[in-house]
Amino acid sequence: MKEIIFAGFGGQGVLTGGLIIAYTASNLGLETVWLPSYGPTMRGGKANCTVKFGEKPGEAIGSPSMEEADILIAMNEPSLDYLEFCKKDCAVFVNANAVPESHVYPEGVDVTRIDVVELANEVGNVKGQNLVMLGAVIKKMGLFSEKEAEEAMCKMFEEKGKGAFNSANVAAMRKGFEAVS
Repeated sequence: MKEIIFAGFGGQGVLTGGLIIAYTASNLGLETVWLPSYGPTMRGGKANCTVKFGEKPGEAIGSPSMEEADILIAMNEPSLDYLEFCKKDCAVFVNANAVPESHVYPEGVDVTRIDVVELANEVGNVKGQNLVMLGAVIKKMGLFSEKEAEEAMCKMFEEKGKGAFNSANVAAMRKGFEAVS
């Protein structure tokens, strides 16, 4: 089972990013849970979500609550507080634009810094910072293929009436795929 925490400030697209992961896993026939959490003010307040999904069809999810995450996606420095809910050898993806390079991480944590602001600006989609990060996470962690992620994201946005932005969103996600090896 994979457990992922996607955290940041309201308005950074962390809930949407987590929902895309959950939607992709669900489209592949995997058991999936998406649990959003946000403060009283959505834009600018704390926001996070936990996504759990089975790594193979039929793998059940014992509890929907946050246990020990494999991956933490931190769009800002306060989000690193969620490391207390992560495995000791977890992968952490940080927004290099919002977390100082000097930040000290616990021993054993694998940190990947992505300047999502710069990369989103390069494709002309400043609101796609979460999608840049998502692309990097999906590729580096081998969660899904690029095609599976892009198709699920586009389908999800189409169902929400936001399909007109699919080409810009795919460009942002692809920028994230390209940012990691």
